[in-house]
Amino acid sequence: MTSEGVQPTGNPGRTGAGPAVNSYTEWDPLREVVVGSLLGAVFPTWQESMKHTMPPSAWPVFRERGGSPLPERHLKAAEAELDNLAEVLESEGVRVRRPDTARHHRPIRTPEWESDGGLYAAMPRDSLMVVGDAIVEAPMSWRCRLHESDAFRPLIKSYFRRGARWLPAPRPQLTDDLYQDVGDSGPWAVSEFEPVFDAADFLRFGRDLVVQRSHVTNAFGIDWLRSALGPDFSVHVVETDDPHAMHIDATITPLAPGKLLVNPERYVHSELFDGWEILPAPSPALPADWPMYFCSPWVSMNVLSLDPGTVVVERQERPLIEALTAWGFRCVEVDFRHVYSFGGSFHCVTLDTVREGGPGRYLSVPGR
Repeated sequence: MTSEGVQPTGNPGRTGAGPAVNSYTEWDPLREVVVGSLLGAVFPTWQESMKHTMPPSAWPVFRERGGSPLPERHLKAAEAELDNLAEVLESEGVRVRRPDTARHHRPIRTPEWESDGGLYAAMPRDSLMVVGDAIVEAPMSWRCRLHESDAFRPLIKSYFRRGARWLPAPRPQLTDDLYQDVGDSGPWAVSEFEPVFDAADFLRFGRDLVVQRSHVTNAFGIDWLRSALGPDFSVHVVETDDPHAMHIDATITPLAPGKLLVNPERYVHSELFDGWEILPAPSPALPADWPMYFCSPWVSMNVLSLDPGTVVVERQERPLIEALTAWGFRCVEVDFRHVYSFGGSFHCVTLDTVREGGPGRYLSVPGR
């Protein structure tokens, strides 16, 4: 571990005069990435807004075991899969960074509420986003995730000292005023009391970002990010057919300029993608009895692009691998089902800090 608390591994990637962070799209050639960790992970402390996004089978577990460790055997298998992913990415010429170990089991208390513990540092895509030369820290709405980005702070400080811009969102209060009953007060579990969003509700298309409203992302949060990024970037809200919306990357996944993988059950076409090739993802291959605490099996389409012709895909998702291969992609196959159980896949567990290329315009924006 370095003096900054950073654990660099693998190919040193781009060095010298290059920018500390540089990532404008989801598909440009990947040169450096942060891979999350499940070490010390605990069950989230229950809050009522979770019932709109979490599988009902997990509700009693969260209510009873919030702040307690995740199942040890399954957790160890998932952490081994994360370590293997890091090794695979290194073999593909990508420099890999890992977060610090955090004390997720420690209770969180504010003057207004308390949580029995945190969660994990497994999904950097949820709490952080790189837009060009800036790192954005998201104001997440789950109370147990208030300090989640702390495990990545040594990395963020290191990037900042080397020239990256650092854009932390306003710290959310997460009082009861933020949460509302779906159906009575609106379609979403978060009100407009303060800006909140998960970074995983956004996707990057050069100078354009696409975002969905969800049970963790409100209009106030979208407006804050639009203002923070300034006039060089445009943020577009798209509709999805997902009453349980939380994170857009299992609904829409751009793989290359003009190629969009979509969830056939949730995708609603937007004129932004006029002229793009659209591939409906095959149904997930995950067995029905596989434990899924945080998400649906559609996390299968949560792939990671290494360049416009290469994607990392779960090894056992054979229908998806065949469809992507037929579409012209090289698939890097990696075992990842144990990670699935804890809420994400390859896109979720990574933060692409350096990709080749610069800003561009890829979407069909009316009037531009």
